[in-house]
Amino acid sequence: MKNVRLLLISSALVFLTACSAITPTAAVISGTVTASPSPIPTATASLTLTVTSLPSLTPTPKPTNTPSPTIPPPTPTPVLLMQGPGEIICPILLYHRIAPPSYNDPYYVTPEEFRAQMQALKDWGYTTITATQLVNAINVGSMLPQRPVVISFDDGDNSVFSQAFPIMREFGFVGVNYLVSKYIGAEGYMSIEQINELGVAGWEIGSHSISHADLTTLEHPEWEIIQSQERLAKMFDWPINTFAYPFGKETYDIRIMVSRNYIAGMGLGVTVKQRPGILYYLSRRPVPLHTTIETFGTYLPWNTPPGQ
Repeated sequence: MKNVRLLLISSALVFLTACSAITPTAAVISGTVTASPSPIPTATASLTLTVTSLPSLTPTPKPTNTPSPTIPPPTPTPVLLMQGPGEIICPILLYHRIAPPSYNDPYYVTPEEFRAQMQALKDWGYTTITATQLVNAINVGSMLPQRPVVISFDDGDNSVFSQAFPIMREFGFVGVNYLVSKYIGAEGYMSIEQINELGVAGWEIGSHSISHADLTTLEHPEWEIIQSQERLAKMFDWPINTFAYPFGKETYDIRIMVSRNYIAGMGLGVTVKQRPGILYYLSRRPVPLHTTIETFGTYLPWNTPPGQ
């Protein structure tokens, strides 16, 4: 048994010795030995991941609450009553220039005074009407507000447009412009465009002659009365229904001339009772410079709020 083991070990040693003597040979092709080199591995580029950062999200700002514009409350529709024919209680106020005077000129009223007077009219329940509306009520009767007032301006000064108009518009008032046709467009006076803008806003146009002459001193006053109406009618698309006497001066004959061309004439006075007998010399109350609200109230038939 021992001899068998020795034989097997010797055989294994012989086999291992034989194997170790064998060197690897290259492949033989057509008798030429060619070495086949192992391919050199190429470097594999490492994969670089570029991470693009996402833009940061800017939060959308919440809309701010923009306050709604203040809308003035609508002017309430005045209550209309049938008035006339005959006597109508209606003050007619007369202004010339709404501007600070350079001296103590009664034809001026400061814008601050004028605003205070318009505020008083509003507080006391007045509604403006035109001269034509008043005359229609006197002649045939018509629907008028409970407390009517006519606000008139003589000469056509530019301050009527620049100062009086925006103040009156704020209160929902309209006026009557008595224009001297020769003054229109002259320095310091309203232009045709400005007067038209007033007309579009509901204002009325009347004649105050061609040159503002004292009609009682003229040999032919009819020229100032009639031609002024014709000139104004050519300038504007508004009817020229009433005439204001320059300086408030007239005669019986002058009234007759006016009555042939106009439906009424505007004079001066303190009464607020407008009636058929004075249709061609309706009473207008001039409002002079520095009139206090207390004095202003004495010009009017109602000087407290309605219901008081």
